[in-house]
Parts: sequence; C-alpha cells; structure tokens
Amino acid sequence: MFLGIDIGTSGIKATIIDERGNMCARAYRPLRTYGLKERKRELSPVQVKEETLQAVAEVLHTSPAEKIRLITVASLGEAVVPVGADGCALMNSIIGSDSRGSEELEEVASRIGEEKLIEITGLNLSYIYSLNKMLYIRAHYPEIHRKVWKYMCFTDYIGFVLTGEAVMDYSMASRTMAFDIRKKLWSDEILNAVQISKDLLSYPVPGGTVVGTVRKEIKEELGIFYDIPVLVGSHDHIFNAVGAGAIKPGICSNTIGTTEGITTVLGGRIDSISIRENLISCEPFVRPHLYNTVAWHNAAGAGVNWFLDNFFSAEEPKDQILAGLNGQQGHHPSNLLVVPHFAGATAGHMDEKAKAAVIGLTMATGREEIYKAILEGTAFECRVILDSIRHAGIPVNKVVVSGGGSKSSLWMQIRSSILGRELYCSACADTGALGGAVLGAVVLGLYRSLKDAAGQMVRPGTVVEPEAEAVRIYEERYELYRQMYGRLRDINERLS
Repeated sequence: MFLGIDIGTSGIKATIIDERGNMCARAYRPLRTYGLKERKRELSPVQVKEETLQAVAEVLHTSPAEKIRLITVASLGEAVVPVGADGCALMNSIIGSDSRGSEELEEVASRIGEEKLIEITGLNLSYIYSLNKMLYIRAHYPEIHRKVWKYMCFTDYIGFVLTGEAVMDYSMASRTMAFDIRKKLWSDEILNAVQISKDLLSYPVPGGTVVGTVRKEIKEELGIFYDIPVLVGSHDHIFNAVGAGAIKPGICSNTIGTTEGITTVLGGRIDSISIRENLISCEPFVRPHLYNTVAWHNAAGAGVNWFLDNFFSAEEPKDQILAGLNGQQGHHPSNLLVVPHFAGATAGHMDEKAKAAVIGLTMATGREEIYKAILEGTAFECRVILDSIRHAGIPVNKVVVSGGGSKSSLWMQIRSSILGRELYCSACADTGALGGAVLGAVVLGLYRSLKDAAGQMVRPGTVVEPEAEAVRIYEERYELYRQMYGRLRDINERLS
C-alpha cells in the first residue's frame, strides 16, 4: 500500500493506492486562500500542516489493515514557506499566482541577464517563482527574513514535518528560479547575485529519493506503530503525468483542477530561444536525464467556482448546481466568448495584469450560457498552450485528461471539440497519488522501471471524440479568442 499526499491550491487529498493501482481509501480537506480582497494569494502553512495530518489520519483509519509501505508528497510549485529555527512557519505562504515579486524579478534579471537566467534555470521569466517571493519578504518583512532558517515549498515543508529532514527534489528546486537544471545544484551565480545563501534552502536530491521515515511524534499522533519511509516530494505536474501514463515523449498530461496543468515528457531541455518565444518552461523529470514541460493556467476549476460563488446561493450544494447546469446544456456552442484570466494569464502570455472578460452578453443571456462559455474559455486557453508547446517543436500525439474536471462529460466534450482531437480520460481522477505510487513501486523494487509500473498500475478510462459541427464553429471562435488577449491588454494595463 502507498499513501499519496497531494497539496493543491484549494485542498489536500490523502489517498491510499495498492500495488496494482487500485484506490483503496481517500480523504479530502479544503484549504482557504487568504488575502484575495487585497489582491494577494496566500495559504496558511499551519492549516496545510494540520489538515494534511488530519487527512492522513482519516485515510489510515478507513483503509485496509495492510501496512503502508511508502508515503509520497506532491504539491503546487513556487509557493514559499518561511520556516524558523524551531521548525514553525513564520508567516503565510505567498503562492506563485500572487503578483508580489514582480519588481524583484526585474532586479534579478538585471543582475544576471535574461538570457543567462533562462539558460541556467530552464524557466520563462515570471514573477511567480519562489526566489522573487523570498526577495519580496526580505524587502518588505525584514524582521521575518532575519528569523528564517529555511525557505521551503510545500513538498519539502510537509516532508520536513513528517521526517525532520529538509530535502527538496530537483523538480521543485527548479521552480524557485535559483536552481541550475544542468548541474542539478543551487546556482551560486544567481544566489550570490541576490545575496541569498544556499543554506536558507533545502538540500536538492533526485526525484525518487527516500529521505527518511515518519518521526516518532507524528506516528503517535497518527496512531501508527511501525516505520514508514517517505519519498521526497515532487511537483504535482510530474506525479499527475506519471499517474496518467504520460511517461514518454508525445503523450501530454492535462490535469484539470482549481488550476490546469499541461505536461509532457522531453528527451532533453528546451532551448533558451524556445522558452523565451513560447513562454513554456521545463524542469527535471523523475527519470534520470529526462525533463518535462511546465505549462498551466490559473483559473480552470477556479473560474467555475467563481461563477458558482457569485451567481448562486451559498446554501445550495455545488454538486446540485452543477448537475442542474449540465442538464440544461445542448450540443450547440454558446454565443459568448469568455477569456478566463481570473488570476492573470500564464503560459503563452505570463501577464499578471491580464483579467477575465465575457464578450457577447445580451438581455437574453442566462446563467446556463455563461457557465458553458466559461468551460469553453478554459478549453480555448488550453489550446493556446498546446499550440505554444507544438511551436516549440514538442510533439503532442495524445492528450490524457485527469483531475476533478475530467469527471464532467460536458466539459470533456467541449474540450475535445475545441482541441479538435480525441481525449483519453484517466480512469483514476487522483493521478497525483497514483503517480506517486507508480514511482514508489519502482523505488521499492516491485517493478523494474517506470514503464513497467505504469503499464500495470495505470488504467485507461473513456475516450471522448470531437463533434464535427462543433469543431467547425469552435475553429472560427478560436481565431477570435486568439485576438482577445491583445485587444484587451491595454485596457487591463490601465485598469491595473
């Protein structure tokens, strides 16, 4: 049995998976995002820690009696957790989509040079990365910075809570914008330029490294009395890709949750020109010598939740609202165009000042049509990102969809028609936990390779095919959608 912890922007999942890839038990805890009214986006590390341990305790006590052989951790990238010498978080975590750090990015780029920075890190330049947040904290919260023992992300923070070891895998280290993805070390050139000591960062190790066992105090709190090894945490994009079976070039993992990730495995690093032109970054994959794309947008499920929160009563369960909305939809595309930049534009644009827009409203427009247009808008945004990936010379022969959004047959049908291709929906929605189990099974020697483990543990789900008439209409709409960002950019700059 494997226990996978998956920390996302809106919640924490703890899932137990057996050696054949079957889900045996699952627990979920929602998370609150703080600071939205002040245009900030923060998570509470205290809440993340408490809810993680509660979810783990619940899933352990509702699962079969077999022992857990390994714990894996996946999380959102970039979010910074300043930790003091006592091991406690010193403030809320500033997550990647929080625009604080923009000025700090300019400072780093001016000191290193944009081309050099991209070459070292494999990243398209953006305010989202951890280093920018660290520099923001140093500038605006100097009393906090002086107390920092380690600046962590959520994978190494929860790994530290469980084991007492401050260790970070290469993929998460790369999301800091302080990691040399060629040498697989913290970059002295970058850190020295901004006067941040590598001692303030967790020690980087390859993905798949066992970092320790669960501490005695945590075992007692969880009610377990045997040793459980803990695998170093990984970027959730990677575990989702592995859990979807996207473990070789040509297969793209599209995970639809609060945010949306688009990940495909690469043989080598993306060259600097392609990164700069297409705004698609790369990071070290869990298999040695391989890399993967990192592309996403911030408001897939988040855009749907915004609509539900603002157009319906909070007393009505969201599942019931969605069932009613889905049941009222026909096959014809909506008459609206939604640009889903509710939390800025990411891959393809990287613009924190971008804002969402609904085009085409009339007195006859109802909530049902706005809802459908939001689903369409997220699919258009996904197509923009896939086009950028292909323009970078990366083949996309197959798209495997997972996450909570993949359970919506309406959303998948819309997406298939907008992308103009078959979509392969994963049989397991919790691909983050499954991906961790697949890697864990290889680490423990149950399978010889990631390919063998995925072949036995990852099961195919349904296949959704595009509808010809919808494809024709959406093809015309896509051309309009591609124009909207440029037309709105100046307006959004002025609104900001």
